[in-house]
Parts: sequence; C-alpha cells; structure tokens
Amino acid sequence: MTVALPLPAPDLCNAMVARRFARKVTQVYDDALGEHGLTIGQFGILGNLRRATPIGVGALAERLSSDASTLSRLLKPLAAAGLISIGRDADDGRAKAIRLTDAGRERVLAAKEAWTTAQRHMAERLGSERLAALRFILNDAYTLL
Repeated sequence: MTVALPLPAPDLCNAMVARRFARKVTQVYDDALGEHGLTIGQFGILGNLRRATPIGVGALAERLSSDASTLSRLLKPLAAAGLISIGRDADDGRAKAIRLTDAGRERVLAAKEAWTTAQRHMAERLGSERLAALRFILNDAYTLL
C-alpha cells in the first residue's frame, strides 16, 4: 500500500518562489529591450561578447552560468539576425568560436538605455537598499549551492 504524502504549499517551495521571481524580473527586462528586438538573455550574450570575442561556446556558457545546449539555442536567432558570427576556432578547428559583429555591437549599444530603464524600474519598485540586499543574498546563495 502506498501512502500519498501531502505536497508543500507553492510559497514554501524554494524553487517555485525563485522561478516566479526570475520570470517577473525577466519580463521587466524583456519588455524594456523588446523595442530593440532583444531579450535579456540575448542582451547578456551580446554584452559578454563585447568583452571577449572570439570565445568558445563552452567558455561563454560558463561565463553566463548556462549550459552549452541552452546557449546554443539562444545563439541561433542572434546569428540569423547577423548580430554574431559562429565560425571555427583558429586554435582548434573542431571547436566553434563566437564573434560579435559590427551590427551586434551597434544593437547592444543602442539597447543599453533600455536596459538602464529596466534597472531603474527595479530600483524604483524594490528600493535601492532592498535591491542591494537581494543581489547580495542571491550571489552569496549561488556560491553556496
């Protein structure tokens, strides 16, 4: 005989609470960046490529705390839009190297003000002290898991 255990309330599940908050934050940034045809994930990729290009998929995934398969799916529309190029790594012909194109550089710079608007919105809604505390707690918790 199996006994059904009661499920915890959704507001007690750490994963549910974190995912709900993450979706809300993503929506704020996606709404702001939408006029530039970017999501916050794509903006983050382009911004990272401004600092280090060319870079391999694995190295970029690690920098973004992502996995390579998820990152590969995010790269396809950026490549189709001509914002990045994906070619062979000069040192290892089997590996892919991602480069930011001039169009990608222009798009991320043009979208920076929209990102700043989303940042301001978060600070206004949550308050700068609460937002700083939230960032501290999330960064600290990330290192512990």
